[in-house]
Amino acid sequence: MRWGRLSAENHRGSRVPIALGLVLVAGAIVGAVLVAAGEHVSSAGWVVAAGEHIVAAAGLVDDVNPGGPRGLRGHLRAIASFHVTTGVVKLVVVGAVSLIVVAVLPSRALPVSFAGAFAMAACANLWNGLDVVPGRALKAFLPAAGAIWLAGPALPLAPTFPGVVVAAALVLPLDLRERAMLGDGGANLLGFTVGLGAYLVLPGLALEVVAVLAVALNVLGDTVSLSRAIDVVPPLRWFDRLGRVASTTTD
Repeated sequence: MRWGRLSAENHRGSRVPIALGLVLVAGAIVGAVLVAAGEHVSSAGWVVAAGEHIVAAAGLVDDVNPGGPRGLRGHLRAIASFHVTTGVVKLVVVGAVSLIVVAVLPSRALPVSFAGAFAMAACANLWNGLDVVPGRALKAFLPAAGAIWLAGPALPLAPTFPGVVVAAALVLPLDLRERAMLGDGGANLLGFTVGLGAYLVLPGLALEVVAVLAVALNVLGDTVSLSRAIDVVPPLRWFDRLGRVASTTTD
């Protein structure tokens, strides 16, 4: 099957379909339907669900229009020079959706709300930066999402959450075996879901720490590179390479 623009070169230069993000979106939809069948989903919950799909769609648009600047610094330079690219549009869309989602969810103190919006946007971009070798973004997502799930997020406010987690677990083997890729659409959805879950379950101070950490890791990825940072920490290096077909890592 020829995937055309829905394919990209992976870390070894082989072209593979950017299909796993679409599976995650489908999982989010199915999950939301199942949650709604069992309990009342608030209007805020449906806004959140729509926002998550808009974030994924913005990433997918960037996937099928490659060639623009990469990395946070590249996008910021493009913004500073008034050069509109699909990557810049993605950043603006993710930021706007983060603010809208925080606005429709139950009110929290203003600093906490801003920390939540920063966490959602920064995590979306961070997971995009993690998705440079097979399995890395999904293996970072599943423990974080599992911890959030155990904390008990209010599903009427995040009806897509279970579906994204289950879909992520199902597609992990395909990513590790290099049969398909997440792409920006899938990676952004994973990160945004983590940021959303953190906003729903964490107290204010912990959420602010998560937001600062997500921003710091974005900066690290744009300077040192996340691959180099992972490789110098043996437990992270072991977990990062676990299950991968080849151990070669590039950024």
